[in-house]
Amino acid sequence: MTRACLLALACTALLAGPVRAQRVAVEFLFDGELWKTDSASRLLARNGGEPAIAGRARSWLAIRAGPKVDFLAHVMAEAGSAENEDAVYLEQLEVKARAASSLTIEAGKILQPIGTFGTRRFSNTNPLIGEPDAYPAQYPWGAVATGVVAGGRFDYHVALTSLPAVNERYTPPPDDYLRPIAGIGVSVGPAFRIGATATHGPYLGDSVSAQLPSGRSWKDYKQTVVAGDVRFSKGYIEARAEASWSEYEVPTVTDPLHGFGWYAELRGTVSPRVFLAGRYEYYRYAFVLPVNQTFWVGRETTQMNAEVGMGYRVTSATLLKTTVRRDHWPVHTIPGAPSFPDGWAVAIQCSVFASATDLLAGGSRY
Repeated sequence: MTRACLLALACTALLAGPVRAQRVAVEFLFDGELWKTDSASRLLARNGGEPAIAGRARSWLAIRAGPKVDFLAHVMAEAGSAENEDAVYLEQLEVKARAASSLTIEAGKILQPIGTFGTRRFSNTNPLIGEPDAYPAQYPWGAVATGVVAGGRFDYHVALTSLPAVNERYTPPPDDYLRPIAGIGVSVGPAFRIGATATHGPYLGDSVSAQLPSGRSWKDYKQTVVAGDVRFSKGYIEARAEASWSEYEVPTVTDPLHGFGWYAELRGTVSPRVFLAGRYEYYRYAFVLPVNQTFWVGRETTQMNAEVGMGYRVTSATLLKTTVRRDHWPVHTIPGAPSFPDGWAVAIQCSVFASATDLLAGGSRY
């Protein structure tokens, strides 16, 4: 992975020089954050509750190889006391081929095509600082076909990806295994869209093999997810919501374990530079924890959290945000599992977007 990241960064540096308008795009997004949280929340705590800082840099390299073929590399580096570790990630490395508006194919290391938050997960598009806790953004290997039909009224996506849609706070780390994903959407004008997605397949990994019942493989235990999303906007107000239902087969647990959750988000523009935003989340998680070959924890646990904040656009490329977030766990302890204390977080974030393409090619963007 380190070699892949260095290769992508080297390509960015080599290609940034001979930029040709409309052929190559090199863009960056820089984030700086200040955090103060409680010391115990499973969701919100950072740096043991002490004041913390975080820095993050993203770089995109996009190459138009032909009229209908693009290549994209996306690298992210993060560091600071507010993060678990300093790291560099190759998040996307893909080729995109456009046959028509009704068919586009992306293949490689892609964004997991479940839910809609992933497409607006970056600091300059997320109206808050936190992210919904349902399914964090993932970048599996795979391929996805997307398209719009009937004049843009209907859209679809069909994919095969190497990872399940899981949150590793509540289930063991997964391993690669191809699984199908399919989704559809309906739009009524530009202001309203509703969609649904489903996937099914193994959700565990080889790390739990020693705790599985004799003769069983991690691939024997399946997960099903059915998710829905809706978006509506009118004037200076935009509302979004997502919900998901899930079912898990858990070793040593007789009946399937079920989860359900949703979030609702509202953003309002106060002036050309100022906006307010809020998000409320409710999740009944499937908590899965291996103990030994004869006992696994398989329980449902409920969590609620809310985040409110304000954003100020300093310039077209610079955004400043501040938010407050609290979480609540009605049941704080589960036999055989870690505790789930309530918590809180306050954060300030500054994000700056920069385009090397604009600087080197006289302002033309890819």
